[in-house]
Amino acid sequence: MDMNRARMIPGLILIVLGIAFLLGQYFEFGPALFLVLLGLVFLIPYVFTRSYGLLIPGCILAGIGIGLVFDRPPLGTAIAVPIGLGLGFIAIFVIHLIVARSSHWWPLIPGGILVLVGVAEGVPQAQTLIEKGWPLVLVLIGLLILAGQFWLSRR
Repeated sequence: MDMNRARMIPGLILIVLGIAFLLGQYFEFGPALFLVLLGLVFLIPYVFTRSYGLLIPGCILAGIGIGLVFDRPPLGTAIAVPIGLGLGFIAIFVIHLIVARSSHWWPLIPGGILVLVGVAEGVPQAQTLIEKGWPLVLVLIGLLILAGQFWLSRR
């Protein structure tokens, strides 16, 4: 990253914070919006530096914040925060895959678990499906391993 781009980061962060505090004077500035904006404070430098260490807290904080937005009435439901956090983890994988053309697979594990827990809590039928159908996850993982080996052997 060149020095001109590096000098832009503090300015962009100050702009985001300034807009947030300005809007906070006229609208309810709860913890949800604060966490989303704090996530943006990490995500903006990621756009310029491609530093994976900035993407992780940015997506997690933004995911929790978005979950808290949907946790309020009239949408208020206990499943919103774990689903938001799970989607934040999944966003780490997806964003880095788009930007770097490769990604680490580890965020899919906590992301998938959190989304499944949120869905299972919110939909009683989903809870039964997860309780009875979890062995299918093992079958799917096995198929993915075999497909990966088959694909590697053909190279």
